[in-house]
Amino acid sequence: MTNELMNRVQIDEITAGRDAAIAKWLEAYDSFHALTDAANGLCFAGGISLPIPADDRYSDSGLTRAFHSAAPHNTRDRETGAVSSVSGRDHFRAKITVAMDRRCWRHLLETLGFDQLLDRQAREEFYKGINDTPPAFTSENCANTFGHIWENRRGLYLRGIANTFSALDRRFRSHDGFKIGSRLIIERALSDSRSYWTDYNRRDTLRDVERVFRELDELGPVPESASIARRITDTREATPFVIEGDYFRVRVFGNGNLHLWFERKDLLQRVNLLLAEHYGEAIGDAYDNTEADDAPQFHMTHAKDFGAFMSSDAVAAQVIRLAEIGRGMGVLEPSAGTGMLAKAAREAGGNVACIEIQPGMAHELRVLHGFGDVREADFLSLKPRPIYDRIVMNPPFDRGRDCDHVRHAFAFLKPGGVLIAVMSARAEFREDARHRALHKIVDQCKPSWGWKKWHDLPEGSFAHAGTNINTVILAIRKPG
Repeated sequence: MTNELMNRVQIDEITAGRDAAIAKWLEAYDSFHALTDAANGLCFAGGISLPIPADDRYSDSGLTRAFHSAAPHNTRDRETGAVSSVSGRDHFRAKITVAMDRRCWRHLLETLGFDQLLDRQAREEFYKGINDTPPAFTSENCANTFGHIWENRRGLYLRGIANTFSALDRRFRSHDGFKIGSRLIIERALSDSRSYWTDYNRRDTLRDVERVFRELDELGPVPESASIARRITDTREATPFVIEGDYFRVRVFGNGNLHLWFERKDLLQRVNLLLAEHYGEAIGDAYDNTEADDAPQFHMTHAKDFGAFMSSDAVAAQVIRLAEIGRGMGVLEPSAGTGMLAKAAREAGGNVACIEIQPGMAHELRVLHGFGDVREADFLSLKPRPIYDRIVMNPPFDRGRDCDHVRHAFAFLKPGGVLIAVMSARAEFREDARHRALHKIVDQCKPSWGWKKWHDLPEGSFAHAGTNINTVILAIRKPG
């Protein structure tokens, strides 16, 4: 498919045109300086000094200045500090080549329609790359770059939807945060006069949401002048007023807040399916809300594959930073798995105990990793004793089991102790009985560090484990 696309836009003709244009610019450079030198020679013979005209008002990164200058150009290497010198002509050649490459890359992206395949993050990365130091615009580079985009178009499309909705509301970082027909509040989106957006990211996000729904509705992009974002700022009615759109209804208030409701439940369900595809169901994103309100205290069955999605070094470092483990502190990692958090806690000076249900992993914790206090058991079956200064954990997420494990672990913590848990992003927002029980505990605690209890982990923090699910770290201190 990529080769067909490359042939359709006649990539070789574009590269040939780029090379010809650079050659013409160099001819113009040579002609200009030949005429300038001749004019200077005549004026010098008559005792007149002739200035070389230079106008940088329309300069493209110094392109105009480079065209007018024949003097050698000195550059300093940022790393070594070494100074090198090139002729004025070679300096101009480099400048005009970069300018032509930058324009060719942008033109080809738009001609192929790949700008519509890329989400905002990918577009920003692409444009930043060509604005800094664009790669040479050659057929081989084009095939590699756009071939990669084409091969990964599905993942980019899904990531774009995920980024769009998570930017609109943090609850959407996990696809089951959606509540069809629920109201969203976008605070201080507009100025007091409602004539401009106070945060253009909010405007662009709203435009992206509209674009996603139109794509799912098999319609093309709506012009900026007809977008719901423009309709909001163009309306001069007294507040509060309501804008009715094809896909959502927006109530605008005098303080600049927007309240938004989704109107197309069928499309919202399709968005949910796409988000589920992006995040994956491997660790419980198939979680539904069908539990009875009097759901049991804890799940009595084990998670699929014991919910074994191990922490990376980066996640472990963030957990230990928030835990602030002092030398000699008693630390517990329940459901320890391979002991990523336990090893990091030991390096920080803690006396670490592990609990692990799988015999093989429990054996490795003792023999390979040298932990003396390892208990082979189902953590949820153990009677708690509040003896630990710190608890660090990455529990199974499946069907809200992370809530069960955190609630149980809290009972092992000393008064004044700190619990740090890696959890599914939904843990902060879901409102079923299991999550309400967790929130009741969280509400009585203070943050362990800083001013907030919930800390977002970067997207893809568990990509190494085969899932794109978004995750958070809960960091709380037990009342003393």
